[in-house]
Amino acid sequence: MSARLRHSLAQQVTLLHSSLILNPVENFPFADDISVLSGPLHGLYNSDKLRSRAQRLETPIQFAGRQGQESDSRAIYEAWADALGASDATLRLLSGLHAHIILFMALARPGDNVLLLPVTAGGHMATKAILERLGLNVVEMIVDESSMTVDMGATLNLASAQSFKYVFVDRSEGLVYEDFTPLANIAGATTIFDASQYLTNIISGDYANPFERGFDLVVASLHKNFPGPQQALIATNESNEVWRTLIGGISIYVSNMHTTSIYAAGLTLDRREWLAAYSQRIMSMAVALEEALLELGVPAVQRPDTAPPTHHLWIREASKELAFRTYEDLETCRILTNFRSLPYSLGYGLRLGVSAAVRIGLSSEDIPVLADLIADIRRRGPTALLRGRAKEFNQELWSRV
Repeated sequence: MSARLRHSLAQQVTLLHSSLILNPVENFPFADDISVLSGPLHGLYNSDKLRSRAQRLETPIQFAGRQGQESDSRAIYEAWADALGASDATLRLLSGLHAHIILFMALARPGDNVLLLPVTAGGHMATKAILERLGLNVVEMIVDESSMTVDMGATLNLASAQSFKYVFVDRSEGLVYEDFTPLANIAGATTIFDASQYLTNIISGDYANPFERGFDLVVASLHKNFPGPQQALIATNESNEVWRTLIGGISIYVSNMHTTSIYAAGLTLDRREWLAAYSQRIMSMAVALEEALLELGVPAVQRPDTAPPTHHLWIREASKELAFRTYEDLETCRILTNFRSLPYSLGYGLRLGVSAAVRIGLSSEDIPVLADLIADIRRRGPTALLRGRAKEFNQELWSRV
C-alpha cells in the first residue's frame, strides 16, 4: 500500500508541473513557510491562551511544555488582527466552511433569523444547508440579475419587515468586489463578511476593509486568494461580548488547533511587500485575460466597471453540454478550470481564477499566449499540437517558481 501511494504521489506532482491551475479557489503556499508542517511540532496539542500558573491550575486539562507555542500563536493572531484592522483574531479554524460551522455553533440558537447571500448572487453553495442543519431560519437576499448585484433596496425592505440576528455575506463568486455597506448597518444584527476570495487584496489595501464598511466579524480561509496553509481565521471589529462568546465556543468545538499551520500563516503574512505586488497582479491579470478572451470570440462574461475587479472570470457557454465539453477539452490539455452553473442565472459555463497561476509566475506577457490556447482548444478540441503547446506553456511557468 505505501509503495503504491508514494508512487502515485510522485506521479501527481509530476502531472501538476505540466498543468496550469485556473481554479479560483486553489493556490500554492510557499515551501519555506509550510516546511514547519512536516517537522516534529506537527500534531502536538496546544493552546492559544496565555495563562498564569493560578489560571492554568483552574483549567480541566493542560499540556506541558507548550508555553512558547502559546506565546507565538498570540503574536501571530495580533499580526493578522493588525493586517485586517481588527481588534482581535483567531486562527484556530481549519477551513472556511469549518469557520462557518463553528461560528454559528458558538453564537446562534435554533430559530434565529439569518439574512444570507444566495448562491444565485455568488454565495457559497454549502452555507444555507449548514445553517439550516443548525436549526437557523435562513432568508436570502434579493438579487438583481441584470446588474449582477444584490438588489440593495429590495433587500433592505426585506430586512425592515422582520428582525435578523445575523447578516452573512459569504461571497465565493463574483467578478467585482461588491459594496455591501448597507447590509452591515442593519440594526440589531451581528454582521459577518467572508473575505476568503479577497483576503490578499484587503490586507494590501486594494479593497475597502469590511470593518471600515461596518461589518462586525470577518471570516476567511488562508489558501485561496491568499497563498497560505490549509487554515482559516475569524477576526472581530470589537472585543465585545459577542467575541468572547465566540472564542469560548471555539475553545469547546476545536480540539487540536494545528499550530504548525498557524506558524505558516504568520510567516506568509510577513511577506507584505510581495503580497502587495501579488494583489495588483492577480487583479490586472484577470482583467487582461478576460479582455483577451473576448477579443478572440470566447464568450467570457464582461465584468462591470463599477467596482474593483476580482481574480475570477467566467466563460458562459450556450448549453450545459458545450460547457462540459470545453471543460474536458481544456483538462485534456492540462488547463484546469471549474465546470459549474454560473450565478445570476447565466447558465452553465466555466469559472477561472488566476491566483495560482500568478503565484507561479503568470505575467502580462503570457496573457495573449494563454488566451490563444484557450480559444484554440475551445474551437478545435484537444489536438496533439495543442496538447504540446499547452504542456510547453505550463512547464515554462513552473520553471519560474
